[in-house]
Amino acid sequence: MILVLAHDCSQTQLDEILSECKSLGWTCEVSRGTEQTIVTLAGSADPAALEERFGKRTDLDLVPILSHREYRYLRTRRRMLAGMAGGLGVLTAMGAGIPVLGFLMPPKGVIPDRDLVRVAAQAEIKEHSGWRVTLLGQPVLLVRLENNRWFALSAICTHMNICHLDWNEERRELVCPCHGGAFDVYGNVVQGPPAVPLESYGVELVGPDVFVRRKA
Repeated sequence: MILVLAHDCSQTQLDEILSECKSLGWTCEVSRGTEQTIVTLAGSADPAALEERFGKRTDLDLVPILSHREYRYLRTRRRMLAGMAGGLGVLTAMGAGIPVLGFLMPPKGVIPDRDLVRVAAQAEIKEHSGWRVTLLGQPVLLVRLENNRWFALSAICTHMNICHLDWNEERRELVCPCHGGAFDVYGNVVQGPPAVPLESYGVELVGPDVFVRRKA
């Protein structure tokens, strides 16, 4: 989840919002740009409680990084895997772990979702760096940040589509070499002249590899 505020919001207002988020169990990271202030939320707290707390406020926008459907799917999947992991520990002690693992895991090299496209190996991309790939014939920047966070965004500047963006590790932004425009890792414009955000793609890690979800 991210919170989007005005670029000139007061520090008092920002501190109040951060305090409320932390009280709900979120950790917060603030990024101030020339057009808006972004608060990135991380953790396993309940998004519904966050939406209830901030949904009616007019001084900020609450933007889910995942749709509710995707979020429910991921939460269910994580709980199921956690439960199976506990069960597998017992089965392993009984000498039945290996056959069960072979049943649960797909065959090597088989990706269960055809919408996923392999773009790189995790080991190829160091932390805080960007990696240019091609997805469906279009240039895409794959970015890896700390805590194994991955982002994939169109590398075509929305100000002028003949300009391709570069990753600036020091600024942690996607920067246009043509006119100086810049975007954060969520695709938001942080420096003009671009006025339209970048298209982003879902990233999933499967074993040692990085996959990007193609657009429907």
